[in-house]
Amino acid sequence: MKLNRRSANSARRSSGLRKLLVAGAVAAVVTVAAAPAAPASSAISAAAPVTESPNLLYGGPGSTCFWHVGAIGVEAYNIAYPDAGAHYWGAIWTPIPGSTLRLKGKFPYARYTSINAYDRLGAIQDTISDFQWNPDAGSSNPFRVGVARNVAKRDYTLTVSSGQSPTAFDPNRRSNAPARNTIYTEPAGGDTIRGIAVRVYIPDKGKNIEGGVSLPTPELTLADGTVLTGQALCNAVGSEVPQALDPSALLLSADQYNALRYQPGKPAYFPALAGGKPNWRVQYTRQYLLNLFHPEADPMQGATKIGQSGFFPNGDNQYIRNAINRKFGKIYALRGTIATAAKTFNNPKGKWQATDLRYQSFCMNESPKTTRVMDCVYDEEVPLRAGRKYLVITSRAADKPKNATAKCGVAWIEWSPRGDGGTDTDFGWMQIRNMLPAAGFTHAVQNTVTPGDEKKVLGAYLPDSKYYADKKAFEKLGCPAK
Repeated sequence: MKLNRRSANSARRSSGLRKLLVAGAVAAVVTVAAAPAAPASSAISAAAPVTESPNLLYGGPGSTCFWHVGAIGVEAYNIAYPDAGAHYWGAIWTPIPGSTLRLKGKFPYARYTSINAYDRLGAIQDTISDFQWNPDAGSSNPFRVGVARNVAKRDYTLTVSSGQSPTAFDPNRRSNAPARNTIYTEPAGGDTIRGIAVRVYIPDKGKNIEGGVSLPTPELTLADGTVLTGQALCNAVGSEVPQALDPSALLLSADQYNALRYQPGKPAYFPALAGGKPNWRVQYTRQYLLNLFHPEADPMQGATKIGQSGFFPNGDNQYIRNAINRKFGKIYALRGTIATAAKTFNNPKGKWQATDLRYQSFCMNESPKTTRVMDCVYDEEVPLRAGRKYLVITSRAADKPKNATAKCGVAWIEWSPRGDGGTDTDFGWMQIRNMLPAAGFTHAVQNTVTPGDEKKVLGAYLPDSKYYADKKAFEKLGCPAK
C-alpha cells in the first residue's frame, strides 16, 4: 500500500485536478501590522488591513471557540507555504492579568505535533514540540524513543505563558531540545494580543485530521482561583473576536510581486538561472528569500537565521528552495540521498525510533505572490533505491510520464497549472523541508551557516537536478527509471 497523505487525509482531487491544499490557518489568526523588510527594488508598500469573516474563522473541521480555522475545506487559507501533509489550527486571545492558561490534551496518533507562538510579522517567538512535553502522571509520551506509538494513556498538560521566553528562539532546533511544558507567547516588542498555532503532521492511517484525538482543551484559572473552560473561557479572553490582518505580512500584492518578477531586461525564465542551473537557497529571513529575484547580486552574505520573519513558519523546520521554469523542460527531476525518518502512517504498533530527521517533504509552491502549495510528497511516499537514493519529479498532470510511479521508483509531484499564480504559468518553486534533525546528523538544512554553503553542508542530501523536454523523454528512462 502506498503510504501517503492522500489516503490518510481523504482524497483531494476534483475534475482531475487536486484541489489546492488548505493550510496556513495560522495566518488568519495572528494580528499583523506591517510588512517585513525586503530588497529596496521590490518597493514593498503598505496594504490596507482586512478583517476576516467569522464564517471563515470558525467554520473548519476541529474548530472550537478557542481554536480557529480547521485546515481543510477553505481554499482561501492555502497561504504561507503550507506542507500538504500537515493540518493547522490557530488561536488568538488577550491575556487576563494574574490568570494561568493551560492546554490539556492527548498526544495524537501522528508523525508530529507542535505549538508555535508568533509576533505580528510572522516571526516565531517560541516553539515547543511533542517530544519535549512531559506526560501527565500515569501517561507516556509516544514521541519519545522506545515508547509504543499506540500507548493508551497519553495525556499531557501545557502552560501557556503570557510572558516572554527567557531564551532566544533557536532557528536550528533539533530533536534533543530539553523537556519543558511551557510555551511563551509575548512578542519581543510586547503586545496585548497573543497568537499560537498547533500543527499535526501525517495522522496515522484511519485517524482524523487531529490525529485521532481532539485538539487540546484550554483551561483558564483566574487570580481568585475561578476556573473557566469552554465558552466562558472564550468570552473572557476574546478568542472569537475577528482580527484585522495586513496581508503584506503574509504574501505580496500584485504590484509588489510584479516589481520583483518583471524587472527590465530579465529573460522570460527569470528568476530561474540560465540553462536551468539550480539556485538552492535556505530561508534565512524573508528579505533573503525575496533576494531570489536578484540572483546576479551578492546573495546577502552575512544573513543570519533569526526566526524566519514572515509566512508564519514551523519552528522545527528549515527550508531550502529553488526557482524552476517549464521553459527548460516540462519535467523537472531531482536525484539525491534522503535521510532516515520515522515510519508512522501504517505502523501503529511500532515503537518510536531514533532517525536522522523527524520528517522531510518535497513541495511544489507557486510564488511569493500567492504563497500557495500545489502538491507535496513526504519521506514515506518516496521510493528508495540502493543507498537511500531517490528520484522525485514534478510536472503538470497532463505531462505526467507513465513511469512516474512507485513501481518504477519515481515519486511524482504535480506542478501548478497556475505557475506563479500570476501571469507566468511556467514558473515553479521547489521546496525541500527538513524537520528536527538528530543531534548527530550534520547534513540537515539546519546545519547551514552562511548563504552559499548549501552544497558543502548537505552534500549528497542536496539533490542534483535535470530537466526533460517532455514525458516521452522521461519515459525513455524505463521502469525502473534510470
